[in-house]
Amino acid sequence: MITLLLTSLAAADEPLFSGPQVGEELRPFEAMAAFGDAGAVSVLKDADDSTVLIVFVHQVTRPSIGLMRLLMEFAASKEQEGLESRLIFLTEDVTDTTAFLNRARHALPKSSTPLISPDGVEGPGAYGLNRKVTLTVLIGSKGVVTANFALVQPSIQADATRIGHEIVKVLGGSDMPTLRDMGYKEPRRAMNRAGQPPEQDAIYRQKMAPVIQKNATPEEVLAAATAVEDFAAKHGWFRQRVYQASRLISEGPRLKQYGTPEAQEYLKKWAKEFAPKEDDPADGE
Repeated sequence: MITLLLTSLAAADEPLFSGPQVGEELRPFEAMAAFGDAGAVSVLKDADDSTVLIVFVHQVTRPSIGLMRLLMEFAASKEQEGLESRLIFLTEDVTDTTAFLNRARHALPKSSTPLISPDGVEGPGAYGLNRKVTLTVLIGSKGVVTANFALVQPSIQADATRIGHEIVKVLGGSDMPTLRDMGYKEPRRAMNRAGQPPEQDAIYRQKMAPVIQKNATPEEVLAAATAVEDFAAKHGWFRQRVYQASRLISEGPRLKQYGTPEAQEYLKKWAKEFAPKEDDPADGE
């Protein structure tokens, strides 16, 4: 059992290889244009003197598409420095993948026309691609590989700048680019109906829930309401949210559905006392 465990751990630590390694040749191969009627395209036929980024997409996942898109857009920003890029999808069904790519054009990089390998999920035979990985990223210069990334679980945060650094290096630079340098923008946080991020919404619900409990005692309502008022005195966004909700409830026909009579009195009170004033902070702190 111990021997089996050690063997398994050793196997798990073994690096995965996919595609030609550093110093090996980048050979031309055939691929199909995903859009239009261009048919077969000879990839790298005239790239002996070029610097190139090649991304093979083995599996289409949200992380793989996200990283692929960022890399291709970054490569486009380096075209004036001599970088060319190729995006190759590997598939068992060229027709199905062509249809998918046409449907998903909005999610693909605008700077690069995707190609589809006609050689199945293994890709070009001379490349030795590993079907167990999700992305194979190759960087080359003058027909030779200068960097190889075989990614099983691609991640923008973990992989983008490492690959970007190799692109910069092959173009003669040395600095590692930041995600911002590569054009990455943090996704906008989801907002609730009140226009607040999830963490603020969670705090609001946590503070207000004890106030409007149906079976709360007067003492429990007092303690919960005091906590609300103390927090509201320090946080403008919270005071504004309580005011908006209290006014909506107290002026509507369902006030009696919210907690006990004591709780309802607090709601009516906050609908007046928490009304915005001219000198309230505008930053929501």
